[in-house]
Amino acid sequence: MLDLGSIAVVSYLLGSIPAGIIAAKIARGIDLRDYGSGNTGATNSFRVLGWKLGAVVAFADIAKGYAAVALALRFSIFPASAPPAWAAFMVATLAAVLGHVKPVFAGFKGGKGFGTAAGAVSAAYPIVAPFCLLVFLVTLGLTGYVAVCAAATALALPFIYLLSTKLFGLAFDPIILCFFIFAFAFTTLGVRKKLVLYFKGEAEPFEKAMILRPRKRSKP
Repeated sequence: MLDLGSIAVVSYLLGSIPAGIIAAKIARGIDLRDYGSGNTGATNSFRVLGWKLGAVVAFADIAKGYAAVALALRFSIFPASAPPAWAAFMVATLAAVLGHVKPVFAGFKGGKGFGTAAGAVSAAYPIVAPFCLLVFLVTLGLTGYVAVCAAATALALPFIYLLSTKLFGLAFDPIILCFFIFAFAFTTLGVRKKLVLYFKGEAEPFEKAMILRPRKRSKP
């Protein structure tokens, strides 16, 4: 059985696995932290390493969060002394995201943790995941900017959770709802500088992912 302390430690270590750094070192012989934004997550991996390796890093980051929560929930369903599922989910999610943001295996310099958080939510609430993914992809197609996608998806998450309890019989838990609202606030706070750049028109979006790409101005 895992208590909450053990769940936190295991989840943090899982989250600390620096997939971006490993991929960049193996494929290109470089340290991802020395390029682009310096983050080790999927967004910077896409920019520096290309979409194929970026997709591998994104999958690995999602898998870290999924594994942390799946493991925590697996062991929380046994003895009566085990922590409740909601507590195991919240602790595992926060610890895994912290591991990604401040990884012990990479000098405590990581990414934003959005992919890891998405994996964690998918493990506990798989019925919610496809709708969150849809929001992310639509926002990406419209804006081409991951920070906006992260904020929009985090904003949608509490509403998707509520709708799922009404439409699909998902058990409602006010503690989880409050946690998702906190996740939105935390996500928005984490990407606030990026959002400011976007609304100022100073951001560099992924134009290839946009449905309506901005027209390039012709040279005079």
